[in-house]
Amino acid sequence: MYKATRAFINDRQKFAKFSVKQVTVKQVGGEAEESDALSGYSNAHRQIDRERNIKIVSGWLVMPYNRMLKKTEIRQHWWNIDANSRTYFDVSPGVSKECEYVLDMDMAEYGITHFDDPAANVCHAVYLSDDGYTMVDRIFGELFYKPIDALETAALFKKVI
Repeated sequence: MYKATRAFINDRQKFAKFSVKQVTVKQVGGEAEESDALSGYSNAHRQIDRERNIKIVSGWLVMPYNRMLKKTEIRQHWWNIDANSRTYFDVSPGVSKECEYVLDMDMAEYGITHFDDPAANVCHAVYLSDDGYTMVDRIFGELFYKPIDALETAALFKKVI
């Protein structure tokens, strides 16, 4: 487990009702538009199957530490669980095998409760560096950055405009 993954889980769990934890996810890839691959929401949503008990889950992809930029990118992401076998899988294409998956169901619960389109209202990513956390938001294709003091669930849904 990456050092950033441990730190993120510890810092995020303080504000989460559900367990924030690293999980093993089978990457099965698939076909999708590039924009879908970024959040994974559309890909995961298409896989929901009540008969087969396939559900959508929310969380984060922790990228390897970037030595040149001296930070770790932690992207918000959606994937699926086969609730019968209790196995996670991700149909989003292009997800690096070096990423670590962190389950965070508070993101889904809060997003679904407060927004018609939770994936469009959650931040794109969080950067972890020596200076702390910075929220990254994508609005009309442009990235915006905002330092954040804590990883509170509601704060991760605020748009920076």
